[in-house]
Amino acid sequence: MLDDQGRLSPDASSEEGFELREFLGLSPNLWRVALVMGVAQFSIGLWKWQFGIFLETIIEPWQMGLVFSGATFAGLIAAFVSGTIADLIGRKRTMAFGLVPVFLGLLTMSFLPSWPLLLLQYGLVWYGIGTTRIMSGAIPADEIAQDGRNPARRFMMIMVPHWIVDGVSPLLGAFLMSTGYTPTDLHRIASGAAVIACIATLVVIKETLGSDIIQKARAGPIISFRQMGRDFWKMAIGMGGFYFCWAMAVQYLGNLSVDEWLVDTPFYGITWGAFGLASAILMYSASSLTDRNLKAALLVAVCGNGFVFITFGLGTGATLLLVLNIIWAIPFIIWLGAEKSLLLANVPEEAKGRALGTYSFIMSSLAIFAAMFGAILWEISGTLRFVYIVAGVGMICTSFVLVPVLRSVKVKSHNRKD
Repeated sequence: MLDDQGRLSPDASSEEGFELREFLGLSPNLWRVALVMGVAQFSIGLWKWQFGIFLETIIEPWQMGLVFSGATFAGLIAAFVSGTIADLIGRKRTMAFGLVPVFLGLLTMSFLPSWPLLLLQYGLVWYGIGTTRIMSGAIPADEIAQDGRNPARRFMMIMVPHWIVDGVSPLLGAFLMSTGYTPTDLHRIASGAAVIACIATLVVIKETLGSDIIQKARAGPIISFRQMGRDFWKMAIGMGGFYFCWAMAVQYLGNLSVDEWLVDTPFYGITWGAFGLASAILMYSASSLTDRNLKAALLVAVCGNGFVFITFGLGTGATLLLVLNIIWAIPFIIWLGAEKSLLLANVPEEAKGRALGTYSFIMSSLAIFAAMFGAILWEISGTLRFVYIVAGVGMICTSFVLVPVLRSVKVKSHNRKD
């Protein structure tokens, strides 16, 4: 059972207790969190799939690079602030506060999308979404800390509604645009979803961080790099190159698909939707496999993403784009589950929020430069294909750095329940 703070009571660790409480690996409270995350994702998924295409019609490529880099910087600030605040005041209130700037950014962008206001508007959105995504990791981490069982499954399954919505909302967005709606109309609709998610967070989610852990976090140093442990920092170093390669290209996928793969915007929305739905369908089976060997799963995911990016740089046509997006879901979701599990495996309970925030802060810092670097390569080469090939080769190369790192990271063994 859950206690008053929504945490696992001692008898919940029994096989019978979990069998009664869990569905597809998640407790009732985690499913409530997952559903709220799905609503929050609608405020992004409805329009994000065509945002790069939208920006290209009103600003220059170098300005697009600044918009994406500025949003990454906002996410960087969100990671630093939200991870720390969540350990001090709890996950629930931190998540609710994070949805307010999403609403403000989308609403203003729907009425006045112009340079340089787009820097602030998109930055507000990404600050808020960065906060909610940190909480989507911190909340299951609180339950995992109680029993240590199937970490990848919990980290991945909590994202199922997120990916279902991510798959369906671009289809809805593409349909709305085909009937005469504009991108700014989509932004306005999405701002309403952010309000609903904020209210739902306060009403239906139970706090997972106990008052004793909050007091312990407040009693210790607010920022302590040593407190997170050596394995945390090894993972940060090992994954840094992968994140740089990822961020230098992924923001420009819509532009690549429409301009160089010769796919129209509505069909690109369909391929985005196929990626999200494939992720949701594969989540449970992929998480079960990931938990069997977290280290091997992460290596396979890193290389798999690299090969997908190289294919983006070489291929063309609507059919291949659809198939590739479905295949891409496999290494993508395995990466997310294995990475969080290894990252937090040896971090103290009272520092997990700060650990997630610090990690996101580091990777977002790299992404700021990576997005601009990708934009510069695009300008110099005149093609996004080159950017994606460089990024894919770089991802595969980072796996050689990751191998010795993973060998030295300790993973605790726990009894599993399949």
